Amino acid sequence: MKRLTLTGLLGTALLLAACSSSPSLINYRGGDLKGVIEVKRSAVELTEGGLPQAKATLVNEAGTTQQFEYKFVWFDKNEMPLDEDSRPWRPASLAGRDEMTVGGTGPNDKAKKFQIQIRSPQGVTK
Repeated sequence: MKRLTLTGLLGTALLLAACSSSPSLINYRGGDLKGVIEVKRSAVELTEGGLPQAKATLVNEAGTTQQFEYKFVWFDKNEMPLDEDSRPWRPASLAGRDEMTVGGTGPNDKAKKFQIQIRSPQGVTK
């Protein structure tokens, strides 16, 4: 019994260490959207051409419609951003307590992880 518990604790510690070293899934870039627009689930798949494609389901935790902008930023295996400045911001609107799935394709096959950046509308696409 002790062996199983120790193995479980070790596995949990390794999982937490791995999670802490990767970029956070969501990055709020100003505004008051933290805790309002959240990621419910996410996944990465490879396209036929070998590029990674991310999908994430965003949820509006508020009871009112929220206007916001989002973009995907991709990282290589060493956690270095590949394209943060070149990705456009995409406008979105999400009704209260509703959800939507958004997607983005990595810039090349070096892209391994992604982060969704969310901000209040700026009226600018870059």
